[in-house]
Amino acid sequence: MPILLLAACEKGNERVFNQVRGVVQELPADDPLRVIIDHEEMPGYMNAMIMPFHVKEAGELEGLTPGAVITFDYHTSGSRSWIEYVTDTGEKGEIKSGDSDAAASPVAPLLKEGDLLPDYQFVDETGAGVKLSDFRGMPVALTFVFSRCPVPEYCPAMMRNFKSVLDRLEKTSGAPKRFHLLTISFDTWNDTPEVMAAWAAGYGHKAGQPWSLLTSDSCCTINQIGANVGLKFGEVKGSYQHNLRTVVLDSEGRIQHIFTDETWKTEELVAELIAADSVNGPDTGT
Repeated sequence: MPILLLAACEKGNERVFNQVRGVVQELPADDPLRVIIDHEEMPGYMNAMIMPFHVKEAGELEGLTPGAVITFDYHTSGSRSWIEYVTDTGEKGEIKSGDSDAAASPVAPLLKEGDLLPDYQFVDETGAGVKLSDFRGMPVALTFVFSRCPVPEYCPAMMRNFKSVLDRLEKTSGAPKRFHLLTISFDTWNDTPEVMAAWAAGYGHKAGQPWSLLTSDSCCTINQIGANVGLKFGEVKGSYQHNLRTVVLDSEGRIQHIFTDETWKTEELVAELIAADSVNGPDTGT
């Protein structure tokens, strides 16, 4: 892909990268406002990678087909990002094989709903050792992130959403008396317990909440649990290309549900946690 010099500007809290060049990989049939693009580097912000983008108007993508080489302006503002001025150059580029979100990590079997998730061990934001079995007897939701993720709808959204779920459960009638949220980093080199604690504090995480930030000094652990739930990630020039997985476990550690992208809503995860709590009867707290 030819390399162009990109112009970036800032308008208040909005950042704009003009004339980003990329190759259309996929136009999801179930979302007319979403396109998967293999894009070039946005200097100082994002490495070249394959990832989904959103447009505000479906007409922006009209006439595009996989393999089309395009240019577009990329905007990020607060918790949102989008592209506009999408232009088909008339050139054709490579449609890359495999999952368009990230490279696979086939080091453990892919599990399904009802399967028991193995008892992996991590380190939490305080530096204490934590095993998944420590949370037996309560429903658990876990998601995967890395703290340097620049895309508002990806890892930052998972953090905001978990804080929203935590707040909603405190106010919801019939919510589990005991539950736990686990945010797991796959950036084993950068995301130390101290880094995770400081990063999470910016999203409202506080000590004593039923919400833990987990990391590991073993990439094998992250690769294996990722493979179990369909998480795919790979290092790209010091950053990560990845998809998303948010997983609900019942009180026995079995997979209740897997959300496969960033579109899940607070109420959906709350409902799954309540359902997971009822699998073996609600916890009475006794």
